[in-house]
Amino acid sequence: MSWLIANRPEFQDIAGYIGATSVKYLTVEGLVSAVQGGIASHQQDGKMMGHCTACLTGKYPVELEW
Repeated sequence: MSWLIANRPEFQDIAGYIGATSVKYLTVEGLVSAVQGGIASHQQDGKMMGHCTACLTGKYPVELEW
């Protein structure tokens, strides 16, 4: 995940870099809870819909073929 700003040592002051007074981190569960809102109960073709968190967890919903 070297492309993420928080994973780069040159960005020790992320808040200052982005012009914010502070930066807080969410857990993956907290992020999903914050953005899912009304879609958590929606289904499509009998499957629950939601957000993919694979880039954060490494758990992909489909088999990867490299």
